[in-house]
Parts: sequence; C-alpha cells; structure tokens
Amino acid sequence: MNTKVICNAMGFQMKVEQFLENLLMGGDMEDYEDVDVRFVKSSGKFSYGGVADLFFFHDQWYYWTQDKRAKNYMTLADFELTGRLKYLEIISNIKIYPVIFAGFFTGYIDEKGRKIYTGDMVKTTVIPCADIPSSGGRNRARMRNGKDICGYTTIAGVDSFVDRDDDYYYIFDNCPIAMRYTKQVRVIGNVFYDLDYNNPNVNIANRCAMLAYTNGINVRNLHIKMAHAPYFKCRNWQEKALKVLNDEPVYEDLPDTLP
Repeated sequence: MNTKVICNAMGFQMKVEQFLENLLMGGDMEDYEDVDVRFVKSSGKFSYGGVADLFFFHDQWYYWTQDKRAKNYMTLADFELTGRLKYLEIISNIKIYPVIFAGFFTGYIDEKGRKIYTGDMVKTTVIPCADIPSSGGRNRARMRNGKDICGYTTIAGVDSFVDRDDDYYYIFDNCPIAMRYTKQVRVIGNVFYDLDYNNPNVNIANRCAMLAYTNGINVRNLHIKMAHAPYFKCRNWQEKALKVLNDEPVYEDLPDTLP
C-alpha cells in the first residue's frame, strides 16, 4: 500500500468496526479500506498489519491471528467486548495478543525505499516554500521553475499534528512542517526505545517533542537509543547478561548529509 491515509486511533477503530460489520453482512475479508499500521511484539520486534489484524480496546492495542502455531495467547473469553467489536465473535478460533502501537504509514518513502511511519526519526531536507509539494511516495517537493533551492536539513520526529488531517508532519522546535514539503528524507531510527513491559504504550507526540526540544538532554545518547529501537528495558540481570552475550550491533555515526 503506497497511498496516504491520514488516520488516528479513533479513526482506525472506526475502520476496524466497519470492517467487522461488513464481514458480518457477508463481505469478503479483503473488501475494506486498509490502513498500514506498525506495532511492536513482545519479542521487541516490529511487525505490520492493517484494519483486519488489529483493534483498540481500553487504551491497549491488540493483534489477532488464526495461526494454529500461536502460543501464550488470549481469547475472546478474556474480553468483555461491546458494540461492533462483538462482531469479532463471528471469526472462529482467533488468538489475541497485546501489542505496542508503533505508528501509521504516512504515505511517504525515504531515499532507500523504506516506508516512513509516525514515530520514526528521520534526517530530512525540507523546502517550506516549494511551489509543487510532494504528493507522497518517492515524489519530492520542488520549485515550478526548476530552480534548485537547498532548503534546510535537520533531524526530526514524524507524527500527526493536533487535529489536522491534511498531512503528517516533521516536529521541529519552533513549528511543525508538513511532510509534503520533503526534498530529501532518510529514516535513521524511531522513538520506540526503553519500552516497559508493565507500561507498554508510547506517547509518540511527547517523544517527538523531546527530540525537538533537547534542553538538558544528551542528544547523542538520545540518537543512539533511537537508532537501536525498538527494544525493551531489561527486567532482570539475566536479560542484561543475554543482551551482552547476543553482541548487539555497534552504533554507527549518523550521516552528516543525505545522499
């Protein structure tokens, strides 16, 4: 999916419920408007899904599957679903897992062909005064007369902005700038670091703001954490020992310039 779908948790939940109602009425599993969502599994790895794979319940995101190999799962008996979420009951043998929401696909792709999600840390060059803004994907903002304007390059977090539904944004220290003014962009990390098993949800907006307002913060350490994310904090000495034994990749300096 390369189309841009502006969405938030409430909007996504409405699409999930519409999908379930459509399924109850005899609709096909593939007959729905998809929204590309990223989430973190208990293993600390990213996974990806859409309207037919996830739902939001009591401030927690859940992923469901019919995979017979699944273990340590929850079932519908563990929930008291109401409204159109009860339509999940028409899907047989589903296994449910709590996951950490890790962003919506913004519709933009970076210079290496990677999808950009909300919660990503990017190094980007923007042209706020571009005559022809980007329409998403690999399209880039440019001037109508073909004149090459350098713009300015910085590191920023990506998120939706307040109640705006016209685009996703780079969150800077003085103002957000819509991603449609992208000239160049490269994903170099994300905000899903130091995840907590007991308090798993991440406030993407707050962490993007932390990246923008760095007073009193060791910026390099913050960038290193983001470059290695996602990961959970170690809960005990055994996990710390395993982390050392697994020989995590050495941090590489962030690039000074984009290609």
